[in-house]
Amino acid sequence: MNAPATLVMWFQLRSPELAEDFERLMAGDRDIVRSSLDTVSDWRLTRPTDVPGQSLREADYVLIAEIVEVDRFEQQASEHVQRLADDLDHLVSHRGMLVVRTVL
Repeated sequence: MNAPATLVMWFQLRSPELAEDFERLMAGDRDIVRSSLDTVSDWRLTRPTDVPGQSLREADYVLIAEIVEVDRFEQQASEHVQRLADDLDHLVSHRGMLVVRTVL
C-alpha cells in the first residue's frame, strides 16, 4: 500500500483585486475534486501567515491536499491539474507545486 502524501501548491495572483475571482474559482474546483478524485482525502485553501523568515511575496494563497494514494493521484490528477492551470492563467502570475511524504 502507498504511504499517504501531502500536496502543497502555492499561487501568486497577478493583482490583489483578483482575490475574489480566484477564491470563487477555487471553491468550485474544490467541489470537483471531492467528487472526482478519490485519492484526495482533504483539500483546503489557505493564506500564508506573516512570520519571521517567511516571504509573503512568493504566495498569496496555498492549497494543501492530503493524498491517500500517490501513484493513482498522479494518474487521476494530471489532466485535472492542467485544466486548473489553464483556468487560473488569467488570475495567477506564478504557481508552484510540491508533493511531500513523511520520512520519519
